[in-house]
Amino acid sequence: MLSKTMKINRPALLLFIILASAALFFSACAEISPSDGTLEATSLTVKTIPPSTLTAISENAAPSPTPAPDPLGLDWSDLEGQELEFWYIWDLDEPGAGMNAIVDRFNEENEWGITVIPRDQGLVLDPLASVESAFEAGQLPHIMMGDSAVIADWYQSGLILDLTPFMADPAVGLFDKDQRAFYPDLYREFLLDGLVRPGMPFSQSIQVIYYNQTWADELGFDAPPITADDLWDQSCSTGEDDQPAGLVFSPQAANILSFIYAYRGDPVISVGGDYHFSSRKIKEVARDWRELSLDGCGELISNYPNPMAVEEEYDRFNQRQALMIMGSSLMREHIQLGASQADQADEWQMLAFLGPDGARAVTSQVQSGYIFESGPAAELASWLFLKYLISPEVQAEWAQYSGYYPTREDSLDFLSDFSTSNPAWASGLDLLDYSRSAPLHPSWQIVSLALEDAFEEILADPEIDLEDQLELLDQVTEELLAWSEQ
Repeated sequence: MLSKTMKINRPALLLFIILASAALFFSACAEISPSDGTLEATSLTVKTIPPSTLTAISENAAPSPTPAPDPLGLDWSDLEGQELEFWYIWDLDEPGAGMNAIVDRFNEENEWGITVIPRDQGLVLDPLASVESAFEAGQLPHIMMGDSAVIADWYQSGLILDLTPFMADPAVGLFDKDQRAFYPDLYREFLLDGLVRPGMPFSQSIQVIYYNQTWADELGFDAPPITADDLWDQSCSTGEDDQPAGLVFSPQAANILSFIYAYRGDPVISVGGDYHFSSRKIKEVARDWRELSLDGCGELISNYPNPMAVEEEYDRFNQRQALMIMGSSLMREHIQLGASQADQADEWQMLAFLGPDGARAVTSQVQSGYIFESGPAAELASWLFLKYLISPEVQAEWAQYSGYYPTREDSLDFLSDFSTSNPAWASGLDLLDYSRSAPLHPSWQIVSLALEDAFEEILADPEIDLEDQLELLDQVTEELLAWSEQ
């Protein structure tokens, strides 16, 4: 128990842990519907990448008089005829579009005779359960694209490979130029134990603050907030009804973590998955959240046991009952602001989470590619296909289909037209420089639940001692980790 009031011992905690992992892994299945036309993501409007895309898997595309070295000690001829099972989710419902179109082009153009067989795993009610049932039955793909929430657990179970040897190979490796093209914090943190790279980041959604620019202008603010103090000041500003404009607090782990990063804190203190939540920086975050709530400028909408919490948050934002809310960039299609004083729809934008000194951060939900153990030739073929997928051209193409953001900055060179025609999506591009991933260690799936409980209790009960609560969170985290390892 965190405290006498804290409900860390929820009924059937184990069930929630499993459901939380499944939700993190496959939440995008329900979130990227192109129903409202915000994104022009159809096979007719997506700019098809020319055949030169496949040159992205080698820095030396031009012919060389020097024979190419053998990759990973294998002969190039070993790749001829390799057939790869590729599992993925998040596609659109158009035959020949989305991921299938990307796969088809690879099959037509690759020079090694590799054939990739795509399998959409997002067509069932519980995709994660379906995938893991297949694993238990001995059915494994060669390569998979999925959410990074499960990647550490699968690596530690011996299912997927460390990609470091592939990246370092002189014949097929990912060279410095390409590695530097990834958003640096995101790429740097995509490691286990500081050394192992179990996957490559392919696309991302980001956790943001949605901000009503029109309403803020009417309240007398000529620019969005640039520090945490600005954020609090604008939240406490009052309109004609003398009520604070307000910020809706959503105590989801991704929101809390984004603020912790912006305050230049980090709950992870070791590569082995040790956590420290009673640090000075995290106490500052919790203190500021509570003070804003007590001042009436921040409102808590509990996520448990309220399945409609997210809908309530967006409804309050759309009805001008909150100046700011926190949420995923994938939820931007739910922003439907009403008319302003000028009888026009309010203008809004996405902001990063802000620290006291103006530091910015957004937590990314990363979709990554990983390779399963299957034998040297099939693993090499899988790496070549994965390297194709993470090329800037293909990342740009997938962004147009899906509404996700790329993980490579050089992908933006191929997205200028799409950005112009999709301004809501484009408003998040400047925030990608501040993207950081959630901890990859498998323990984060259970620790994040305790973090959410602790912050919700801090906001809900002003009688709880904040510092004691965070110290108890450290203790509970240790107990949960010990329990999960039994």
